[in-house]
Amino acid sequence: MTDQAMIGLVVMGMFVGMLGVEALGGFHRSNSDAWKGRGFALAGIASHALLAGPVVSLVMGLLFGRVFPDTKGALAHVSFWLAFPILFLVQELGHYWLHRWSHEKRWLWKFHRTHHSAENLNALVLYRYNIFWTLMLPQVWIGALAVHLGMFEVFAACALIEFAVNALTHTPYRWDLALRRVPALDAVFNGLEKVVTLPDTHHAHHGLGRHANLRGNYAVTLFFLDILFGTAKIPRARQERFGLPGKFDWREELFWPVVRSEAGGGTAPRA
Repeated sequence: MTDQAMIGLVVMGMFVGMLGVEALGGFHRSNSDAWKGRGFALAGIASHALLAGPVVSLVMGLLFGRVFPDTKGALAHVSFWLAFPILFLVQELGHYWLHRWSHEKRWLWKFHRTHHSAENLNALVLYRYNIFWTLMLPQVWIGALAVHLGMFEVFAACALIEFAVNALTHTPYRWDLALRRVPALDAVFNGLEKVVTLPDTHHAHHGLGRHANLRGNYAVTLFFLDILFGTAKIPRARQERFGLPGKFDWREELFWPVVRSEAGGGTAPRA
């Protein structure tokens, strides 16, 4: 088994574990929206394995295997503690701007809209997206480059941390609000929420209503990027509801722009 495959198994193990905990909590009762969410998540997982993986491997293999063959393992000697913060910050910046533009630009919104049409937050939303979205993720390309340059351990650490934070901020459990009830921890969270993405700020990104911030809170992990770029909102409250106004064709949600069922592209609503 390759190292990349091992990382994939660890990630899927974390994902399945989160689903199990949520199911025990009663967050995955069957209804039409739940079945739709399961189908979308399966499509998202498949797009990672059957589309993004082969395409990225082919492109990177052609580019670096043939054009720049001498770069293989070129940075293997670089200290983990030097390479990790740089790679992590580069990936976070790349995702922040892709995420932000996907809410602001008409041609990108329909690729990303699928992730926001979920009426409930849970682990399935982690993989709820248009199948072509995986090809746009900077983490996929930057991670492949890092592995080629000999920094697999750095890539693995970045991937696991980002996935763990992503999972903990999409879960319906508001563990952050629960921990805030402890006076000493409330003070800690007052500082932490300005640095790291928490359920409070990411739920606001998916929410609708007075506490929502669909046009902000874009960072996966490093919330200080939202503060730096003026897109932060910290509600410290539960969201009234999740999802998007209107109904959408599931075929367009998964396969846009190959399948088009509506006129215009649109952008993310303000609330």
